[in-house]
Amino acid sequence: MRRRALLATLAFGLTGCLDLVGRDGNGPTAHGTGPEPTPATDATTRTVEPAEQRAPQSDPEAESPTETYRLGDGPPSGAQAHELVVWRDGPVRPVTVEVSAPEADIAVSPTPQLEPGAYLLFELTERVDYEVAVHVKGGTWYGFDLPGSYVDCNDSRTTVRVPESEPVEYGTFTTAMGCRVTVSSPTADGDE
Repeated sequence: MRRRALLATLAFGLTGCLDLVGRDGNGPTAHGTGPEPTPATDATTRTVEPAEQRAPQSDPEAESPTETYRLGDGPPSGAQAHELVVWRDGPVRPVTVEVSAPEADIAVSPTPQLEPGAYLLFELTERVDYEVAVHVKGGTWYGFDLPGSYVDCNDSRTTVRVPESEPVEYGTFTTAMGCRVTVSSPTADGDE
């Protein structure tokens, strides 16, 4: 839990690893004007319950995300970012989403007002493990981990449903195809 508290407090200092893009793709960035992420709640005093891992019963209704957050400087060559979609299935409420990758010193913690059916998109671009915690104002914190192996050549997405009074649920879809591997062979003189 100490890692999460430290990462949450460092979230604002890591703007070099974070891009924030508005609906039109030309919107506010973490370096410009626009909605600012709010600091995380005191992580040392809160309890984070495990989110329910299952395919959410439905998908966001909105056609495009309310905000998009790009985390990291990747993805590595030949890989694609893993998409994390967090959507509101209930009345308008502030929803806090903490996403951190301790290995890469990446952390973000926005708290936007989400309309019913609206969603946030996080593009996870570094091949490191991520910790995710979700909270609706006045409710329980729910969390889960995402392995860095999702940042590979496959299309992959984790969808998180944030209902009004039920536990947060999430499920991951990936194409799970074999990724192309480049192998070098030694030449006749032993050099590669």
